[in-house]
Amino acid sequence: MTDSPREDLLGYLLDALDEDRKREVEHYLAENAEARHELAVVSKAMAPLDATRRQHTPPADLADRTCRWIAAQTADRTLPGVKSDRAEVPSRPSAARMHPVRPSVAEEGRFRWQDVMMAAGIVVAASILLFPAIHGSRVQARLLTCQNHLGNLGTALANYSEYHEGFFPQVPTQGKLAAASAYAPILAAKGLLDEDRLVVCPGSPLAESGTFRIPSLEAIEATESPEQLKALQEIMGGSYGYCLGYQDQGRYRPTRNLGRPNFAIVSDAPSGRLPGHLSENHGRLGQNVLFEDGHVRFTVSPRPSESASDNFFLNDDGEVAAGIHQNDAVIGAGATPPTGSLSQ
Repeated sequence: MTDSPREDLLGYLLDALDEDRKREVEHYLAENAEARHELAVVSKAMAPLDATRRQHTPPADLADRTCRWIAAQTADRTLPGVKSDRAEVPSRPSAARMHPVRPSVAEEGRFRWQDVMMAAGIVVAASILLFPAIHGSRVQARLLTCQNHLGNLGTALANYSEYHEGFFPQVPTQGKLAAASAYAPILAAKGLLDEDRLVVCPGSPLAESGTFRIPSLEAIEATESPEQLKALQEIMGGSYGYCLGYQDQGRYRPTRNLGRPNFAIVSDAPSGRLPGHLSENHGRLGQNVLFEDGHVRFTVSPRPSESASDNFFLNDDGEVAAGIHQNDAVIGAGATPPTGSLSQ
């Protein structure tokens, strides 16, 4: 961190830090609860600005008119001792002179160094003004698409629970489906997922890797080598993590759909490489979370709210494993098993 931690936090929130500085901030956030709280407050305060992030289409002839105006303004401005090879142009064009003037034969195919410098300046100015806006609009679009995917997953999970005595898909404790990612093949086998892309966050590394397909239960069971099975388990749930269930008097139980507003069921997959197991999706700025009552919310920390004590990436014992009671939500990623020590 620098001498201005608030500036670093704002830069982290806006994804404006280099990789080294970003890692320093993540380490600082992991060890400083007050900093995490301040980051959450700033993020919440900036949320209304999201509605103003719209793309605007400029007039079709804006660039042409701008270049002509700049040419007219600078045509008679040369360095001392350098003779201009153009006729004098009025310092300010009249309204009638907004049309291109054909250059002489001697000028065609030839640019003065002033023209090159001016063009370079225009390119730099356009980059400074447009690239951040384009990047911001893409980030926002991916965030909203991800939330839409999770909303559809919420519908699929709710439909599954209606036909399974109120329970969501169970992650087995043994066998080839003993991984958090098993939820996706189970839902697909029931015909509850219309498209495979619903389990892929557009702001995740998986979205950039090409076409993704949810493997069938038969393909998973047919996997022979442990290496192939582990690789399949890592991605078969897409780029999302899933609730691992909980312990009840030493026995493992799947999660029952009780419609709880702060109980996390699915989220952008947590990462074991980042402090607090935060997700790598969305530029590591936070994660979208689907809660049991069906609503989706973006959070900058692994907690449903600033005042909540439950960390939905760890159980109450601080482990990435099944919850230790019914209200202890734990989201596991990829090949994460619910537990290796409890009986079924």
